[in-house]
Amino acid sequence: MRTESPAAGARPSVVAGLGRALTRSVGAACVRRAVLLGFAAAVFLSCVGVAPLSAQGSSPSRPSPPRVSAPAPAAAPTAGVRTFLGATYVEATAWAARFGLKVSWLERGRRLQLFNQTTRIILEADRREVELDDLRVFLGEPIVESGGQLWLGTVDAATLLGAIIRPASIPGSPPALRVICLDAGHGGTDTGTQNRRLKLDEKALTLDVAQRVRRLLEAKGYRVVMTRSDDRFVELEDRAAFANRAKADLFVSIHFNAFPQPGVTGTETYILTRRGQRSTGAAKRESSDQVGLPGHRADPWNAVLGHAIHRQLVGRLNTADRGLKFGRFKVLTLVNCPGVLVESGYLSNEAEARRIATPAYRADIAAGIVAGIESYEAQLRRPAR
Repeated sequence: MRTESPAAGARPSVVAGLGRALTRSVGAACVRRAVLLGFAAAVFLSCVGVAPLSAQGSSPSRPSPPRVSAPAPAAAPTAGVRTFLGATYVEATAWAARFGLKVSWLERGRRLQLFNQTTRIILEADRREVELDDLRVFLGEPIVESGGQLWLGTVDAATLLGAIIRPASIPGSPPALRVICLDAGHGGTDTGTQNRRLKLDEKALTLDVAQRVRRLLEAKGYRVVMTRSDDRFVELEDRAAFANRAKADLFVSIHFNAFPQPGVTGTETYILTRRGQRSTGAAKRESSDQVGLPGHRADPWNAVLGHAIHRQLVGRLNTADRGLKFGRFKVLTLVNCPGVLVESGYLSNEAEARRIATPAYRADIAAGIVAGIESYEAQLRRPAR
């Protein structure tokens, strides 16, 4: 399991009890350096068609939650943008038009489909989750219904969905991809989560998968560095610092999951929570959500990377889709390159743990991660439109 920075806000207490006491607060010097990072989001909003202003969701197939009435929008807003629930929003059909997406109501006033020949997004009022080409993607802000239309948070529209469906619209030159840093979670005295019945330690499984990924990537010509290559304890800050010293262009942290309810299974992928938004597991906003972090430099490319890896893992493993989510995990907050944290499966589920225990399944996990990296690289090379 991963360990999240306190800046992320409270995770559900039942899950937090499973973590290890690895969390360290983000250093003051790091925060001072990160204050300058907030400007990039505003630039990106305008570049992808969003005019800037002067509880973990359920699957769309599940029963809808009670309707929450949105507060009235602020007076005299910029055209096409409103403020709801303390955040700025863009009207969904207007945003869709800018990306060449058609729209059709699946349930008028509640469920809206945005689509073209290659993309299909389903929005549903009051949810912090959308369906993007049959994949669960969580949002920082819930979808809001107002005036008979659905509204999408501008940060989600720009640095998440807009980045994923049109990476070529991301401002600036695409990042390089020469050096890849693999982070095998836990190690040494920190075993990570365990399945005692099957004698499985997360720390051994993450290292095995990381080594498999390294061999596959090196065979394809990439330079690969690892935060640990044996059974040793490495502080979270030191993992990020190692990646930065190696001038890594990509950071992948590999983990396995656990949950008190043993029936829970599946794969989930995390990217860094964007500045000003709450993490997927956070019930409310915190003042610390406004702190800029080094990892925020790569927000839109984090989304492209996270989506690419998550899609490949869920498809290859044929596992339950737990979603592309957000967290302020220490290793993601401090790296200077696009980064992702993968929760490959649940050791707390007996059947899934037995699959994870087999070398063949761990090879599939490694192959899925590598396929996701290759898909991400293909997006880097895509010409601007």
